[in-house]
Amino acid sequence: MPTARADALLAGLRGRLVVSCQAPPGDPLRSPAHIAAIAASVCAGAPVAGVRIQGVEDIEAVRAVVDLPLIGLWKDGADGVYITPTAGHARAVARAGADVVAADATARPRPDGRPLAETIRAVHEAGKLFMADVATPEEGLQAAALGADLISTTLSGYTADSQGSPGPDLELVRALAPRVRVPVCAEGRLRTPQEARAALDAGAWAAVVGTAITAPAALATRFASALT
Repeated sequence: MPTARADALLAGLRGRLVVSCQAPPGDPLRSPAHIAAIAASVCAGAPVAGVRIQGVEDIEAVRAVVDLPLIGLWKDGADGVYITPTAGHARAVARAGADVVAADATARPRPDGRPLAETIRAVHEAGKLFMADVATPEEGLQAAALGADLISTTLSGYTADSQGSPGPDLELVRALAPRVRVPVCAEGRLRTPQEARAALDAGAWAAVVGTAITAPAALATRFASALT
């Protein structure tokens, strides 16, 4: 991606909200048409900076109706490294229309045994930016050293090397933001507008929110639980 375009894309994300529009397996909303409708609704109804979309077909469907920056990924599997786990997955996400390709950048072994640097290189060769989904400060620093264009705290609490918490991992944001020269995005367990604001105050470049906005079942469960 040309430097001027990359700079403009990143500048457009700064201090703003990115909405993750996804649906888990078995959910009635799990179809490209539904995800595209959710993304279009979110983008039309709020001043969001971009969307994060899972799956090649969903990315293609959303790209057809949304002009904002699109962070794409491909979840393949359910254990270990499964977020865009190989360079081949990354190329497919890039071809589908993502502006930014997100991938697991943790220290865990990748399923094809290939290094993370190969995936980053494939994304750059496709003219896209690379977002490193990490769980620890060390992983974020390593990803930045390898050439990642953005870092996201997506996997904090989901690996053996990171501790989970009920809320967002703002300590990870604070640990990374001053130490890398690329944007650090807060993602994971951001449930309220106040927590999203706190993430920016902690040094996050942007706040990525999914379940709290685009998951009706989870929202209904929260309300029902409060009533009972």
